[in-house]
This record gives sequence, C-alpha cells and structure tokens, in this order.
Amino acid sequence: MIGANMAPLFEGSVPFWFRYYGSVAAPLFVLISGMMVALTTETKHHGLKYFLIRGAMIVAVGALVDVLVWNIIPFTTVDVLYLIGISLPLAALSLHLKPKPRWVVMILIFLLTPILQGVLGYTEYPTEFYLWNLELTFVPQHPTNVLNHWIVDGWFPIFPWLGFSLLGANLEELRRKWGSFARKDFILAGIGILAVGIPAWWINPGRLMTRAGYVELFYPPTLGFVLTVLGTIAILFYIVDRKPSVFVYNPFRSLGESSLFIYVLHLVVIEYLIRPYFLTQDFKAYLLVYVGLACTIVLVSYGLRVLKTKWKNLICIVRPTI
Repeated sequence: MIGANMAPLFEGSVPFWFRYYGSVAAPLFVLISGMMVALTTETKHHGLKYFLIRGAMIVAVGALVDVLVWNIIPFTTVDVLYLIGISLPLAALSLHLKPKPRWVVMILIFLLTPILQGVLGYTEYPTEFYLWNLELTFVPQHPTNVLNHWIVDGWFPIFPWLGFSLLGANLEELRRKWGSFARKDFILAGIGILAVGIPAWWINPGRLMTRAGYVELFYPPTLGFVLTVLGTIAILFYIVDRKPSVFVYNPFRSLGESSLFIYVLHLVVIEYLIRPYFLTQDFKAYLLVYVGLACTIVLVSYGLRVLKTKWKNLICIVRPTI
C-alpha cells in the first residue's frame, strides 16, 4: 500500500499499470486479514471475544490515525483500519456457518455493492470534518452522509470490502483442507475469474475517480474490478505456494509480522517527513523515492523481528526464575 498512499506526491498522470499495482494492495491486505482470522481460530483456538477485543483495538488505532495524521473527526471517512476492525469479529462469526452459507453471504456482499451504489449514491469524495478548524471542512460537490460512507462510499466501506475479509476466511479453510493453493484446479479457477473479470471491467469500468491524488481504480469498485483483482490474487497465491521458501518472499513475511505498525508508520512518514519536502511531476523521481521508502520500511520490519525474537528469548529466560 506504500505506492498507493504515496501517489498524491506525484502531480503528473500516473500510468495505468501503476494504478492497478496500487489497487491490488488493499484487497490483498483485507483478504489476508480474513485468512488470519480463520488460521488463528484453528491453530490458537481464539474465540469471538478475542476478535472483538482485537477488532476494537484496530478501530481505536484507526481513530488515532484520523486525529493525529489526517487531523479529521474520527469514524467519518472510514479508513481501512475501521473496515478491518469490524471485519475481524464478523469473519470469526462467519466461521460458525456451514461452508455453503458462508460463500453465499460473501458473494451477496459483492453482488449487492453496485445496487447499493446506485440506490444510495456514491460521492466523489467523503466529507471531511477537520478537528482544529471546522471552516476548512471539505464538502464535495455531491455530498453524502457519514452512514453512507460506512455502507458504500467511504474510503473502505462495508460493501464490498467486508466481502474480501469473508473470502479470506473461506480461502484459509480451503487451504487447510487442501494443504496448498498450488493446485491445477485453483490456478484454472484464478485464470477463469480473471478471464471473466477483465472484459466485465472493460465494459463497465466505473468512474475510476482519483480522490485527492489517490489513484486506485476502485473509486467506486465495480464487479469487474472485484473479479479482476480476485483472479490476480488467486494466481499470486498459486505462484507463492508453488515455491513458498523462495528468499524473495522474506521481506514480505517480515512486513506481515508487524503489519499494523508498518501501516501506521508509513502513513506518518509520508505525511510528515516526505510530503512537506517532495512533490514532483517526474515519475522516475517518484519511483525512486517510493523504492527508497519501501526498502526503509522493510529494514524497519526486520529490526522489529529481531527485537521480538530477543524479547521472546528474554521471557523464556526470566520465567523459570520467577
């Protein structure tokens, strides 16, 4: 998500390939959070209470991001952390359903999304109420209310984004059953979904709006986009599970081990350390800064891994003496 969140620093026209690259990050992020719910439910036997508490903590972090990074009234524009916070217990609840109803609920969320967008409306930008100067409140040309932002037109509303979380929980159960996604039927399903999604998206691309410089291709998300990105993710899962021990994946693993901290850190760095000093119309310069920040964030994640290991070792040493 680093590239997508850095996009407002580039004042030129962003190539389509980079817009798509940045657009895959959020669905993947939310989907994996749902997978982690199913995985930890099975391996660590966490119950609903655990996910309610963890979800509340993530929502609280989202509120702090709104206040300290964006300087807006929290719970209004629906940052991705709010979505993940409420989706964790809902994904945990879904695991109590039988497989077929779980898949039906997930599919219905995706199918209802364009209907709700048409009925409730989809604003070009969620209304932002600034904390320290309400006179600066940003009201778009076609505003909708905060409830609408949560349901369908905030940054990451329940429709369709909850569907990605529930899908993640379903996929993790399949992976546990199969042992791996490196299966012929799985890659063929991914290719098939992609083959349907690309023409569907081509026929109905949606408005493809750029919100405040953020260039992801899901403002608003269409069914064609959802299918295309799901096909892409399925193919990526197949590739990774074919050779899961390839060293190239190590940086991504380290990022995943501290994903919440890394997410907040990169927002703070972009907003307070890069944005005030760097705006460019040179895409190559933008990519250079992006690669530099990404490498720095990876190094930080490795540092956190080392600290966690040392802390665990210290606990193991101290416990027997207590």
